[in-house]
Amino acid sequence: MSDAFVSVEDRGAVRIVTMTGVPRRGNPMSPELARALLAALAEAMADADVRAVVLAGTATHFCVGADLVDVARLRGVQAILDGWLDDLDSIRRMPKPIVAAVRGHAVGGGFELALYCDLIVAADDARFALPETGIGVIAGQGGSQRLIGMAGRAIAADLILTGRELSGLEARSHGIAARAVPANEVLDAAIGMADAIARRSAPAVAFAREVILEASEGSLRQSLRIERLLASVVLDTAEAKTRIGDFLERRQAAKPAGGRS
Repeated sequence: MSDAFVSVEDRGAVRIVTMTGVPRRGNPMSPELARALLAALAEAMADADVRAVVLAGTATHFCVGADLVDVARLRGVQAILDGWLDDLDSIRRMPKPIVAAVRGHAVGGGFELALYCDLIVAADDARFALPETGIGVIAGQGGSQRLIGMAGRAIAADLILTGRELSGLEARSHGIAARAVPANEVLDAAIGMADAIARRSAPAVAFAREVILEASEGSLRQSLRIERLLASVVLDTAEAKTRIGDFLERRQAAKPAGGRS
């Protein structure tokens, strides 16, 4: 399977799903990319020959999160009623292990997308960030809650409240990434990890994942719901509208005439 947004390749029992950087190199999480990504993952889950999945981006961008052009159109209450952010949450409940191969930038919802996966293999120089408060909104796909569970309150607060970037090496040291390797080794390392999982007992892996999820997220359900509700409500603040508008204007002004982002 291949389309403008996602390409798929099999290596034995491992399915590699790659966000292609088309039509925009940062892989902003547009509705079109979300649909293509979820469809590709659903196909992998339904294929009996696939035992584990690697989710990758390009060499320079894993995913930069929600496209602010789309976010600027949202209204808080309607976003809640429409189930904004609910679809991608299904990744966390998919029945086969997913390993994120992160090179370059994993920003905002892109960082949260990596956190949906069972394991993260990061490039040493990968850049993880949750910059949402700088544009008047907050992370809404579990970033705050999962980071607290993985790295502790202090690190989570530092990243969320200041927007500081975390390198791949730092992500590993704080328990966010399972492994950090040179950028040119990330994909092979992630495939190797997925292949090692695929060679083990499928029922045992499935039950082990349930135990891990219960231990790490069983008590977080209410907090995740509150996070998602507040992420939607804050969209209606004047501050959010102003800051998102300013950001989009600066981005438009920075584009070369006739160029593509």
